Amino acid sequence: MLRYVRDGVEPVLVLLVIAVLRHVGIGGTAPFWLLALTLLLGMAYQQPTVQRRLAAGDLSRRLWPRLALHMLMTSVAMYLLGWGSLLAMAHFHIMSMHLEWSGARAWRPAVVSSAVCIGLGQLAIVAGLHSYLPQPEVHGVAALIVVGVATTGRTLGRSVARQERAEAALRSNADRFRVLVLDSSDIITVSTAQGDITYVSSAADHVIGVPAEQLLGRGFWSLIHPDDVAAARALHTRVLAAGPHDSQRGELRVRSAGGEWRWREISSRNLLDHPAVRGIVGHHRDITERRAARERIEYQATHDALTGLVNAQTFVPALERTLADRADPLGLLFLDLDGFKQVNDTLGHDVGDDLLTEIGHLIRSATNPVDVVGRLGGDEFGVLLPHVADPAAALAVARRIVTAIDRDLSVAGHRVRVGCSIGVAMSTPGVDAKDLLHQADLAMYETKRLRRNGCRLFVAA
Repeated sequence: MLRYVRDGVEPVLVLLVIAVLRHVGIGGTAPFWLLALTLLLGMAYQQPTVQRRLAAGDLSRRLWPRLALHMLMTSVAMYLLGWGSLLAMAHFHIMSMHLEWSGARAWRPAVVSSAVCIGLGQLAIVAGLHSYLPQPEVHGVAALIVVGVATTGRTLGRSVARQERAEAALRSNADRFRVLVLDSSDIITVSTAQGDITYVSSAADHVIGVPAEQLLGRGFWSLIHPDDVAAARALHTRVLAAGPHDSQRGELRVRSAGGEWRWREISSRNLLDHPAVRGIVGHHRDITERRAARERIEYQATHDALTGLVNAQTFVPALERTLADRADPLGLLFLDLDGFKQVNDTLGHDVGDDLLTEIGHLIRSATNPVDVVGRLGGDEFGVLLPHVADPAAALAVARRIVTAIDRDLSVAGHRVRVGCSIGVAMSTPGVDAKDLLHQADLAMYETKRLRRNGCRLFVAA
């Protein structure tokens, strides 16, 4: 009931005004019950539920008959009251209601219906209907009202049409944004200066399998790999120091709902001062496959394709960097196989390749994880011992390698046996990588000359 009165309060107020006008003698000569009935019908007619039923559920339909009947009921009440020529406010109100309900298309039927109703009312005055305004003045006022309703209705209609176009464009852009974000494999986040996530795009649901609302606050940080948390904080610090046009990038591992760690490239911009954003915007893109491909390329460029050990192009720079970074001595082993050419010549290169691969495994197993083992070419290998500062410890590693290789090996269905000669060199102040390799090479050749299948320490004398 309250809703019914609220949606039809205007006719009730007019009825109260009529009662007051009748009391002072300027409320028309028609029976009060007729005025009341007309206004109450208008009250029922302007209920939104009634209008939707008349429009078959779509308020953009049947505008002309709905508006014409609405204007007619109000006009009848006003002309019966004796003030029909002052219909402007009532017609403006009806027009505004239908503009709100049905949009800009309502202004033309509203203007035409208003003009027709006023015209019929003026004919009724000519025919003898009571009016408090004398003729011909009442007709001039009516004409001015028609012009005012028409021009104002046109202006309001165009204004509403512009608003509708703007809202339609906004909805279209919003829908396009939602579709693009939803279908995108990128996750978009907005975070505060403190790193708390305030917005996560819905793509998180199907990209990492975690509902967006669970990532708000510090939720996203809990998915970052523990080893990458420091890198994530460093990225956040860089973004805070950067301007709004400077995008900062970082690569982090993020856990998906299935527990898998996926690499994501995060590109962030500082838009804390942007009035429409007030946050740090991050675009998170899955680069797991791309990173794996890049790592494969890097691995192939730095490792020997046959044995999997580092190649000479990587081993020598690693030796140079270690010499530059360490003040303490370090050890270097230069290894050459004994009898490998005979295996290659008699059993073929395929068996020889398999043998080199097995030798690489044996050298790796005889050294420590921090040691760098590389294949320098052919049947030559190098071992960098960055934490061995004592010649005796370096010789001990060399003897372990000799022992690991000096036995019968089963390679491609063949039983083969080779030995190895190892030269050991220790770094001294001022020595460079080239000199140290030369010293180990000299010691290796001295080992071959004297006894083979052994090791020898380079001594300058």
